[in-house]
Amino acid sequence: MKLNNKTFFVLISTLALAGCNNLFSKHVKCDDESATSLVTQVLQDDLAQSLEHELKALIKNGAIKDLDPTKLKLSAKNIQFALTDSRTDFIDPNSPKTSCSVDLTATIPSDLVKKSDQARAKVDVVSVEQHANNLGVNYENNKVHLTLEYVLQPTDKGDKVLALLKNTSDVQTLLSETLTYAFLKPQIEKNQIRNLEASKEAIQNNNANNATYDANYEANAAAEAATEAAYEATAAAEEAYYAE
Repeated sequence: MKLNNKTFFVLISTLALAGCNNLFSKHVKCDDESATSLVTQVLQDDLAQSLEHELKALIKNGAIKDLDPTKLKLSAKNIQFALTDSRTDFIDPNSPKTSCSVDLTATIPSDLVKKSDQARAKVDVVSVEQHANNLGVNYENNKVHLTLEYVLQPTDKGDKVLALLKNTSDVQTLLSETLTYAFLKPQIEKNQIRNLEASKEAIQNNNANNATYDANYEANAAAEAATEAAYEATAAAEEAYYAE
């Protein structure tokens, strides 16, 4: 399961920006409450879009015949995003863009991590922790930590603000695949049971075929032995007749 490495943005209205402490400035402050709420919304929308992409691939491949597809999309709501200590990296004097950083913590429920790891183990895929290490993501105790970089930019009319997230791709990949494997766990288990039953049936059929073959072989051998005995008896009788 591979996710698209894309950045996403959403819009926020002037009404939502009414509480800005610099409403009449061209630049939006990084610590503005509406701006940080917008960044959180982008993170949530990004994850939802990643899961939607995964779901379409699973449906196309016929991989979730026994599962409710809506449960995968709903699982995104279980991820909690927290933003703290925002700071301003750069205020562009030639445009209304403001470059910001903030400490992001994404918390994954422990039961989902457990299910994801169990599903991964059944199909020989690395654990959530190892996956995070492979991606270079700071992951510990079911929490992902990242210094998130983003850019805030009002539209020319000043009625909307765009938020562009720069470095969330690997984190979103980890979150999306963790949720997807947790979702797939029941299907993987059902598939394994079916494969085991099919294997047992194949063995039983093979044993039955072997038994039939052995029985036929023994019957043919007995018939040949009987024919040979009859031939020998006839030959002995003829030999005795001529001897008289």
